[in-house]
Amino acid sequence: MKVSERTALIFLFATMSLWAGNAIVGRMFYEELPPFQLAFWRWILAGLLILIVMRPPLKQDWPMIWRHKWTLVFIGTFGIGCYNTLQYAALNYTTATNVGLIQTAMPVLVAILDRLVYRSHTSWLQSIGMGLSTLGIMVIIAQGDLSRLLDLSINIGDFYMVLAILTYGIFSVSLRAAPQLNQWSFLFVLFVVGALELLPFQLWEYSQGARMVINEATILAMIYIVIGPAFLAYKFFTSAVATLGPNRAGVFFYWLPIAAAGLAVPLLGEPLYSYHFVGFVLVVLGLRFGLTSRKKETPSS
Repeated sequence: MKVSERTALIFLFATMSLWAGNAIVGRMFYEELPPFQLAFWRWILAGLLILIVMRPPLKQDWPMIWRHKWTLVFIGTFGIGCYNTLQYAALNYTTATNVGLIQTAMPVLVAILDRLVYRSHTSWLQSIGMGLSTLGIMVIIAQGDLSRLLDLSINIGDFYMVLAILTYGIFSVSLRAAPQLNQWSFLFVLFVVGALELLPFQLWEYSQGARMVINEATILAMIYIVIGPAFLAYKFFTSAVATLGPNRAGVFFYWLPIAAAGLAVPLLGEPLYSYHFVGFVLVVLGLRFGLTSRKKETPSS
């Protein structure tokens, strides 16, 4: 699952850009694609795509899958069953602005969890990087006037998003405990776990009268969600975490709102302002500091 460090960085940029598109699509189609049904079919279709295209060696990997079944259930529950469902639910009740602001807590949360579980060290340069990136995101969200943050309203959608980043922080850190399976076998199992856990919730949602609207636009949205944010992004992210560790990889969550703002210009017709560029520079500087790692200590003779 490990790749070169340069490839891991490219993977993370691509992952956050794909997930930014996922948030925009979720917001655009929140009425046509109910959250539990969207999440359920996302993982069902992504799992089928892996079976058809990648043909993972499931028979060969089955003994290890069964031996580590509860670890895989744990990882799949937090990374697949919970996070995206809570994010889609949040987008039904809150704004993309609030979601972007709450997501700035993700790298700090991952660093704290990684420290608690694996006693990983966060250097002062990485701390500075997280601070700069957080400031950059706040500049963008506040449109250059940080006093605007005081006017943001809190609702149930914000609470769902707080739960979402907590579950994804747990998922990111728990990837260290993942068994050494073929990566496509690993992702297929996670997708199946998530889909099975979501089945009763999407049935309940359906019984309450919520229906997916099937038309050309929603079909294209589903194709994007399955191939991009699910199939490709999870492959990229798990490889990057295996290479860089959850702490350094987690810093890239600061890129999510930047990518979302960039996509909103062509897709939603939103304008660019000077505060976007200020925030962009701060986030890039923060990423540069945040991706530093301590030099390996020279072993004593």
